[in-house]
Amino acid sequence: MMDEFLIRRGSNKICATLYGKSVRGILLCPPHPRYGGSRQDLRLVAIADELANSDISALCLDYSAYTGGTEEIKDALFALEYMSETMTSLGLLGYSYGAVVASNAAAQFQNLKGLVLISPLRKINGLKIDISSTCKKLIIYGLRDDFVTEDIDEIYDLSKGEKQRLSLDTDHFYFGYERDVARAVVEFFREALQ
Repeated sequence: MMDEFLIRRGSNKICATLYGKSVRGILLCPPHPRYGGSRQDLRLVAIADELANSDISALCLDYSAYTGGTEEIKDALFALEYMSETMTSLGLLGYSYGAVVASNAAAQFQNLKGLVLISPLRKINGLKIDISSTCKKLIIYGLRDDFVTEDIDEIYDLSKGEKQRLSLDTDHFYFGYERDVARAVVEFFREALQ
């Protein structure tokens, strides 16, 4: 089951796609919108499908505006609040730029059960990653990802709370590894959302 709709945050419109119908849900934050990042990102759709097939709803969103992070974080927080009206257990996932957005939202949202950061950047457009949330974390990255490999050990070491990491023999784009990532995400959230 897939449902497309708008979430209104004041005058801002957040386009969203919901996969599945469960009381457990994950918000998926897309990569950089200036480089084609959207809720239809192939990696996010693969993850959302796998989550829905495992009785975990997945809400993929498009940011209402590009602001370098401020409004994107507000969109993520608003979407989590929206989800909390019908779901009892929530997680958050972000990919690349979306991982930085998701990390900042996770640091501000109470009762988050788990956070997955895929190819998290230390900083982009002045927005720094915030790994202070104490919820369970999974960090996924490619061993040949030139955007993140320099900083990944520091990001992992500074992450608060229970954490794990998964490295794959790929680059920043995970071509051919989409299902591997999706299965790892489902396995993590099955445990984290209990």
